[in-house]
Amino acid sequence: MRLLDRYTILDRIGSGGMATIYRATDDRLDRVVCIKLLRTTLIEGSGSNNTSGRAVYQATYSHFLQEALALSKLQHPNTLRIYDFGYLDEASPDPGAPFHVSEYLDGGNLETHIRMHGAIPSDETLGILEGITGAAAEAHEHGIIHRDIKPSNILFARVRGELVPKLADFGIAHSDLKKKPRAEGGPLDGGESVSTVALFSPRWAAPEQLCGSPEGPRTDVYALGLLATFMLAGKVLFGDEDVRTTFNDRVRGDTLVQARLAQFRFSGEVLRVLAHSMTARTDDRIPSAPDFFETLRQALEVASPKSSVGPAVVETSAPMPLPPPPVPRTPAPQPPPPAPARDAIALEVEGDGSMGGRVAQPPPERVAQYGERRVRFVHVHEKLDLSFIDEGGGQVRVRVTMLPGAGPKLNVKGLTCFVARPGQRPTPALTVTQDGSADLVSSARQVLGQLTWFFGQTQPEGRLFVVDGRQLLVPYSEGQQAVALMLSRGNDLVVMCRR
Repeated sequence: MRLLDRYTILDRIGSGGMATIYRATDDRLDRVVCIKLLRTTLIEGSGSNNTSGRAVYQATYSHFLQEALALSKLQHPNTLRIYDFGYLDEASPDPGAPFHVSEYLDGGNLETHIRMHGAIPSDETLGILEGITGAAAEAHEHGIIHRDIKPSNILFARVRGELVPKLADFGIAHSDLKKKPRAEGGPLDGGESVSTVALFSPRWAAPEQLCGSPEGPRTDVYALGLLATFMLAGKVLFGDEDVRTTFNDRVRGDTLVQARLAQFRFSGEVLRVLAHSMTARTDDRIPSAPDFFETLRQALEVASPKSSVGPAVVETSAPMPLPPPPVPRTPAPQPPPPAPARDAIALEVEGDGSMGGRVAQPPPERVAQYGERRVRFVHVHEKLDLSFIDEGGGQVRVRVTMLPGAGPKLNVKGLTCFVARPGQRPTPALTVTQDGSADLVSSARQVLGQLTWFFGQTQPEGRLFVVDGRQLLVPYSEGQQAVALMLSRGNDLVVMCRR
């Protein structure tokens, strides 16, 4: 599809309850862009005669226009840049649907980064916060309250081999800009349905959002405190399976926040600043985003925040050599593998089918060092089960199967969970042909971990993978087919090999 006679859709890269995201090319300026298209049907089964469905659509439609208008007013380098806005024409499958065009960011988001790598150092945390608090402060100066600052809305741009954070998704921002009536040329009609539909994220919401009280810049300060806690600790402060159970305690006082912050190994001064940013009473809270950043910087005693988040994938001059495989020997009988310890990744290889329904066996593997990671070469017939213990003490198991075909193809199936591509609904299994990742999701929609896979590139000597900015060459003697797997739990890189 071609939009506004200049943007050509390439593929869909994500979707949610509100909109679908596409990658496209700007044919006039020869650059890749991101197109966000509002869905006209936001609730399954809701037709045009459904009153509730119409109210939700009216609210999201107004917020979608609000986002475009808000972004057009903002120029901060750490705010997602918007380029264009329009509506689908009558010849399209969804005529009249609005869309906006923004810069395309391919560095992932903060939530995925931390779930894969864990808590990040103080200087990197402050580097991210410096940009995001600056972006929020500029929005506040324009009378715009973001209202949904959370890790998945912090996107990364790749700039000179580094990841630079950008604040995105102003879709539910509150602004006095929406008071401008359509008759005067404004794109918003200020319908009452906007205020009657709650669209914030409960885990990252301030108390005033939970109880419907007036909001302001300190609402975003509360979210920034939650964001800083997540970066420094690697855990969500309100990560309860049913987050509604914490609503009353979060609204009525500060005891719950202080008790949960005390579980982390922060210094007393850092605890004080974080607690001050998340007081239930807005009048008692740190007043502005810049004030929050500066007081936290002093508490962490970091003079110069790191302006970016580690290196993006950068190829080195030569692949990392692998140690020779060990001399084959007859293995001694082994007892059944113990249940995996917390943060450990357990592997099981499915039987090759020659004995009909044989149970999973301990994997024939060898181990080598790969930078700071341990690489585990596992030889399989076609299937490999991975498992780990989640934060609640339950075992999470997922099966990866190499599928036949001309090119590499995997089936990723949750055995005790569902799998979900970023921005998409959970499903029992996925079939994939390109590098990517999937969240491992409980039946209550809680993200338990993440699985990332790499197909690598074919080379004369073997298959070449680039992980953590380092090259790993898996020779064909190790396996004619190979795929690299990485779980957010543990520090292992698992190379699944088939001869």
